[in-house]
Amino acid sequence: MARKKREPGEPIVIKKYANRRLYNTETSSYVTLDHLAEMIKGGEEFIVHDAKTGEDLTRTVLTQIIVEKETNEKNMLPLSFLRQLISLYGDGLQAWCPPTCRARWKC
Repeated sequence: MARKKREPGEPIVIKKYANRRLYNTETSSYVTLDHLAEMIKGGEEFIVHDAKTGEDLTRTVLTQIIVEKETNEKNMLPLSFLRQLISLYGDGLQAWCPPTCRARWKC
């Protein structure tokens, strides 16, 4: 079966398998979190789906990239920021935060 060609502006689909491997469906190759970070830096959009269930795992994988960068490279996020971010979860501000962050970072 021929794979559908990605339309311009459409995100690249990354499949995540049970063995935690990530598969880029556009290049038909396995990628790492570092590869995905480079794609982001290059302005490429992607979404990550569980290969078996189809569940959207994009947010989880993006968070994993941040954790890996914070662990293995120079820390960019101050502890006070991380604590403040965690403190927002479950608070009434949780609903306020995403629109405010989008406006602040133009996303």
